[in-house]
Amino acid sequence: MSLEATAIILFWVSLGLVFWTYFGYMLFLQFVSAILTKAVKKDDDFLPPISIIITAYNEESRIKAKIDNTLELDYPEDKMEIIVVSDGSTDRTDEIVQGYARRGVKLLRIPERRGKHYGQGQGVEKSANELLVMTDATTFVWRESVKKMIRNFADPSIGCISGMDFMKDARSAGSGEGLYVQYEMSLRELESACGSLVGVSGCFYAIRKEICEGWINDKSSDFYLPIFAQMKGYRTILEEQAQCYYEVLADPKKEFRRKVRTVVHGLEVLLAFKKVLNPFRFGLYSLQMFSHKLSRWLVPIYLIVLFFANLALIKSGTFYLVFFILQSAFYLIALITVLSSRIQNLPVLKVPFFFVVFNYAILVAIYEYITKKEYILWEPTKR
Repeated sequence: MSLEATAIILFWVSLGLVFWTYFGYMLFLQFVSAILTKAVKKDDDFLPPISIIITAYNEESRIKAKIDNTLELDYPEDKMEIIVVSDGSTDRTDEIVQGYARRGVKLLRIPERRGKHYGQGQGVEKSANELLVMTDATTFVWRESVKKMIRNFADPSIGCISGMDFMKDARSAGSGEGLYVQYEMSLRELESACGSLVGVSGCFYAIRKEICEGWINDKSSDFYLPIFAQMKGYRTILEEQAQCYYEVLADPKKEFRRKVRTVVHGLEVLLAFKKVLNPFRFGLYSLQMFSHKLSRWLVPIYLIVLFFANLALIKSGTFYLVFFILQSAFYLIALITVLSSRIQNLPVLKVPFFFVVFNYAILVAIYEYITKKEYILWEPTKR
């Protein structure tokens, strides 16, 4: 096979994979959901006892607002067990939480920092109820969200429910990051309609306690618990009316590191449970896992192959030349935006900037996963 023929194959395969990951998969889900929608038997009067688990580390500036937000939820207070897991906090977090003891808020202190997922696991062990709601100290939940979420458990086939998370900052909502979040939520709506999600919003989700058996302390619970649910015959769905918001990170470097950690954790889980990629065992779910997770994390590799295959083909026709010019211009715009913070808020530049930074974060994550860098502990992000 000639060099040109090889380059042509690599060009179209890599381009096709990028298209499938960001566009084709969504179109496929729209088609499937149009002919095969799995309904959920919701019951608005279903109000069982629940345990709300909040993880925190040095959150003295936000924990009061978070607890107040939780106590103001439109859910019977006598049916809510609120557990705040303090992961070795060294500030006034514990003191503030203890001030709510009369309202039934429980403090579960872990003497030494063990990490968010360990803290969640301890909260699960201490919880008194069979239905659990997980949320972060930095996330604020709309008043009716928990009630809207829990009503889905009236359907015995539902094992895990994700909320919808949004950015609080209106300017950020229109940024590349904001558009990506909107895209992600739309994708989850379609996955939910087709059967199950492959992941939930880690800042706000609900789950049956039985699914948490075999809790893993050093891996992302918001990714492996939906896998556990699938293996036990349960569905994981999205509740569109269970909404929460969070503030965007003020420091772009910390936001970049957050993206890297998220992908590293995701790779750890997916490769630990790689059997879910077997379509003969998991059917549509395996295609969803490949398309939504693995293939998205491989997009930077696709893009590198696409770029150099295209470079080898610039003399093979006008189409390849024009495509290479467009590719180069796209990356050049992103590079200029990275180097000049003053123009990062220009609408036309937000998408190239976010796309390139996001995929660079994935490349860094792949490297750090291969070199076995660990992210068990976490620092609270200053927003």
